[in-house]
Amino acid sequence: MTKKFRVRVPASTANLGPGFDTLGLALQLYLYLEVEIIPTGLSIELTGEGAEKLPENSDNLIYRTMKSLFDKAGFEPP
Repeated sequence: MTKKFRVRVPASTANLGPGFDTLGLALQLYLYLEVEIIPTGLSIELTGEGAEKLPENSDNLIYRTMKSLFDKAGFEPP
């Protein structure tokens, strides 16, 4: 059985100009992640505007964030 889930993260303009930590702007932009547990290794596939500029390996920010979360929680990533 394939284990798969989706995550939607809203964009924001936190720390907007001179209103640092007091002003922000809600945007109708989202980062969509589809995560699938695969038997071995790592596979990162990127799509959308600017995808060609992002790393598709363990240097990827999303990968590093998930690995840090697993490490701090004391779990081995799948």
